[in-house]
Amino acid sequence: MKKIHLLSDETISRIAAGEVIERPASVVKELIENSIDAGSTRISIEIKQAGKTLIKIKDDGSGIEKEDMDYIFLRHATSKINIFEDLSRVHSLGFRGEALYSIASVSEVFLRSKTSSSEHGWEIHIRDGKKSQPKPVALQFGTEIEVHNLFFNLPVRKKFLKSDATELHRIIEVFIPYAILFYEKSFTLTHNKKDIFNLKSDTSITNRIKNIFNFNPEFIHEITYKAIDGSISLRLILGDINIKRTKRDAQFLFVNNRPVQCAGISFAVNNVYRSLMPPESYPFFSIFIDIPPQDIDVNIHPTKREIKIKNEYVIAEIIKQQCKEVLNKEIAPKQVFTKENSAQPEQKLSDTSENYQIIFPGTVASNPGIQDENRSKIFREKFYGSRFVGNIMGVYLVFDADDRIYIVDQHAAHERITFEKLLNQARDGKIKVQQMLVPITIPLTTQEMLIWQDGANLRLEEIGFQTTKWDEKTIAVYTSPVEINNIEIAIKNILSDTSINIISIEDILKKACRSSTMANEKLSEIEAETLKKSLLSCENPLTCPHGRPTIVEIEKRFIEKQFLR
Repeated sequence: MKKIHLLSDETISRIAAGEVIERPASVVKELIENSIDAGSTRISIEIKQAGKTLIKIKDDGSGIEKEDMDYIFLRHATSKINIFEDLSRVHSLGFRGEALYSIASVSEVFLRSKTSSSEHGWEIHIRDGKKSQPKPVALQFGTEIEVHNLFFNLPVRKKFLKSDATELHRIIEVFIPYAILFYEKSFTLTHNKKDIFNLKSDTSITNRIKNIFNFNPEFIHEITYKAIDGSISLRLILGDINIKRTKRDAQFLFVNNRPVQCAGISFAVNNVYRSLMPPESYPFFSIFIDIPPQDIDVNIHPTKREIKIKNEYVIAEIIKQQCKEVLNKEIAPKQVFTKENSAQPEQKLSDTSENYQIIFPGTVASNPGIQDENRSKIFREKFYGSRFVGNIMGVYLVFDADDRIYIVDQHAAHERITFEKLLNQARDGKIKVQQMLVPITIPLTTQEMLIWQDGANLRLEEIGFQTTKWDEKTIAVYTSPVEINNIEIAIKNILSDTSINIISIEDILKKACRSSTMANEKLSEIEAETLKKSLLSCENPLTCPHGRPTIVEIEKRFIEKQFLR
């Protein structure tokens, strides 16, 4: 065993810094919080190479006095708290005095600042823990911080940073919640001298949300709630079911004016939407909670994003009910009967799984031989010979094969058919495209536009989408694959992936095929039979491209059992 020894102060500093500063986005977060706490009304952020070589933040806040510059890069030097009990009353975003200390431990930092009462500003420089003496500098009041060469002294940490596109995406994920919460402030974000966001001061949060995401205001709804005793105040800004995201990138939770993560509350809200939206679609919501500071613990993680809330379950239930109230108003005319108002008890899958099968290789324990060639042949023959009975629930097709019925998810089936057609065309090197008589314009979010500009436009071209930039927030589509029904959804699905430049054509086509619009479209007998034959001609007719089953088989004996025959 090696001899035990104490680590050097420098090593301890670098290890501790790694808990707070994990990537460029961590630096941006900490510096934005400092600017907001300083009372800034304008905050500009400039980054290069996704923050790996430069992060510069400039604000018009209160500034830093010369005498405080001696302490600002020391660990646990803070103006926000004095004693431990202050943690339960803290209202500022930062309070532990770790941010600048941690940043300076893993980068080279220039700090310039001027207060309104100073004749000029002061600048200090720190690298490898060595700090220069303050020197006078010409500056308007406020603070500028430049962070150069992040992790230059931690080569392993630097090596494990992701691509510029991914790290930039992380920075945007950090930036947006603060831009929403502090809508009255101006925010700018530039990357490699290109504007990403230029947000002027807004008059309301809903305006700021619209300016960030290009959402239709008609699809955004707001509701407030206040407990009788005043202990809980809620403000919910919810997207209705017309706003569908392919990721949870537009879901925000704020507690006492702090962007936070709370899995229980987020799960409760998503659960309300789950039965109303297609699979793998996610809603937009911004939830603002005000509760007594002593009811939350923000000190459980160095990033201060994860929190503990007293009576979290009660708050989650209140939020859930408020969400239902909003959404029920939106869908009430369209939805007459739901699982929730059914008087019949729900039957568990485990009670009946031996009597019906998902035709999905390798997943049904009651029929381990489903992958057997003979079993596959019998299935194909029976399904091929089945008769179309009708459409049910706007989503499923029913086929009768005498001793069993087949229920087909027409959306999943159409995805499989479309995917295999496109894949076969791609393998032959000639995807069939259609020319638009008039270009279709598609509004993009800032993240989507960045991904499109960063090479995704070329990947789109590979599968038949010819696109150009229409304006700062819009692209125009001139050609598209013949097999794709909803061009906008297909392109947005593709642009939701920051790794689009390195994934295979097959994976890109899987994303595009999610645009199939066969659900809720009632098919005629001829159309249903055509779909069945097209599905059977597929190499893998049993699942959609994303692994969901396309067909469920229910045997006659199961139906007879339900009638006690």
